[in-house]
Amino acid sequence: MSEKVIPKPDFLDEEEWKNLTATRDAKVIAAVAKLHVEKYIEEKGEGDVYLTQGGPTCLVTSIGRKTGNQVVSPANFVQEGDDVYVVGSIAGLEKHPHWALNLDATREGWLQIKAHRYPVKVDRLLGEERAAIWPRLVASFPLWGHFQKYCDREFMVFRLSPREQ
Repeated sequence: MSEKVIPKPDFLDEEEWKNLTATRDAKVIAAVAKLHVEKYIEEKGEGDVYLTQGGPTCLVTSIGRKTGNQVVSPANFVQEGDDVYVVGSIAGLEKHPHWALNLDATREGWLQIKAHRYPVKVDRLLGEERAAIWPRLVASFPLWGHFQKYCDREFMVFRLSPREQ
């Protein structure tokens, strides 16, 4: 099944949109993500690996819901105090990203922002709680809102909070 064509948002220029949509494929995203993780770890989150698609990027380590193995994925984020919010948008593709499904299943993981890595407790935000935070998330990272408008699934929203080791 082919993915929906999504119109260019007003907040991106033609070149930015072309670059983004050129990689809007699950297999391409997975391959790019693997390279991004390697570079992020190598560079301790400094330089061009920290800002992607116009927003800050962290590494989310989830526990595979099927394998039990640790899986590291890059994700854009919004931070409010000690809490970090990540959204399972995967560019508005039809299926939820694997890391979001893993976090939803296990409710624990690790977060790395730049060189700082720490364990987190995971809360999936639903209903009124999700609705309350959504406008702030979209204001910080507009692509989430744009892709959500054209996607049939509701993006998973998670609050990652530091937990004791």
